[in-house]
Amino acid sequence: MPRNYHFLFIISYLSFSFFSSCPIGAQTHADPNFHIYLCFGQSNMEGAARWEAVDTQYIEPRFQILATTDFNSPQRTMGQWYPAQCPIVSPAGGLGMSDYFGRTMVAALPDSIKVGVVAVAIGASPIELFDKDTYAQKLKDNPKELWAQRAKAYYGGNPYQRLVDMGRKAQQAGVIKGILLHQGCSNNGDPAWPQKVKKIYEDLLADLGLEAADMPLFVGETLRQEQGGACHAHNTVIAQMPQTVATSHIISSANCSGNGTDPWHFSATGYRIMGRRYALEVLKVLRP
Repeated sequence: MPRNYHFLFIISYLSFSFFSSCPIGAQTHADPNFHIYLCFGQSNMEGAARWEAVDTQYIEPRFQILATTDFNSPQRTMGQWYPAQCPIVSPAGGLGMSDYFGRTMVAALPDSIKVGVVAVAIGASPIELFDKDTYAQKLKDNPKELWAQRAKAYYGGNPYQRLVDMGRKAQQAGVIKGILLHQGCSNNGDPAWPQKVKKIYEDLLADLGLEAADMPLFVGETLRQEQGGACHAHNTVIAQMPQTVATSHIISSANCSGNGTDPWHFSATGYRIMGRRYALEVLKVLRP
């Protein structure tokens, strides 16, 4: 083979190999009509209410979840998409924030739009468990806590990295449109909480190649005092988020009932209301 042809052959081969294996290239096949939302937090995001008959009567195929861990019931494999069906977030979860968020979104959007959630949440987990620079020490200091054991069992001991890994996989299928957070009771009243959330938010943007201007953060309030909420004081901290992260939006928990058995969790009705409120705020922010 002449030398110049040999050179062109090598260049062509290397170019093909690069573009066929490059992760960014894979994203060119992502469906712009598949709108994806990252969800993280503790038990109220994981879902702490038992779903009821009304929650299982119809499964909307346009609302899907990316399994972030393996499930036995229903059978799911991590990294695969499935129609959203309780439990959405983890094998230990129940009806939570993301259920009626997704249902409300697809009901309001055109039939051509699908909605997906990528959720990592662990009951009682502190916000530091989602910080890639603090999670290891937090686990080391609290090995007997149930949240630490579930972080290892479900998310390989690194919930933040699992959210990033699954977020990257989701970007191959669709477009990440926003981030939903519900956490606070394990950091009740912590004045540094908004800055801790800001760091996690900015880390997610950097690790997923997202821009803040395109990535609103939706933060839900905890159970209010009039509903028996033990962490209601944290709502004054949550209220500071728009001053800390300019793209933040607060989801009110006013008139959302508790479960009547503990002072931290919403009832199934409360989760349905909160999920709808998340969706309505997203629709208000993101619709042209």
